[in-house]
Amino acid sequence: MKRKEFLQKTALSYGILNLPLRSEGKVEEETKTEIESPWLEAEDLTDLRTLLVQLQSDSKEFKLTGNWSPGKVFAHCAQSIEYSLKGYPEMKSSFFRGSVGKVAFSIFAFKNKMNHGLEEPIPGAEDISNETELKVGIKKLIQAIDDFSKAKESSLRPHFAYGELTKEEYDVAHSLHIKNHMERVLV
Repeated sequence: MKRKEFLQKTALSYGILNLPLRSEGKVEEETKTEIESPWLEAEDLTDLRTLLVQLQSDSKEFKLTGNWSPGKVFAHCAQSIEYSLKGYPEMKSSFFRGSVGKVAFSIFAFKNKMNHGLEEPIPGAEDISNETELKVGIKKLIQAIDDFSKAKESSLRPHFAYGELTKEEYDVAHSLHIKNHMERVLV
């Protein structure tokens, strides 16, 4: 079995083993409190772009929990997409990207859900002010999505943690990244 195949199967097995188990008649507490959100239902960057355009025209009530302002969160998500086009400032080791990083991405993609430090900057990234206005952050993210959409797969740079990704895999990674941040939306 090739190393790549082994890592993919390991990630799939890990993902399956970690799926929430439900016993008959019991509903997990988590599902009782889940709130439907168009952000979390979005399937790809195209869907998220549509939501951003809508939010751009009516952003009065938009709030997130946590210490980062919504403008900073959107600018941070834009920054990640921009780095996939021009290169990340700091990279994990090639061993990490080829093993742990690949497995992590496979698990996130399999579960269609990412978990990461929601107030951790991209390693080596330019600092983003917490005073970034919401509309500025939204505009940056829409522009980054547009630039990514126009980019050729051959022009994409390796992810700092996941390594080489196809354009489709990058769309998944960026979408899951944005959706993970949108779990903090206050309704």
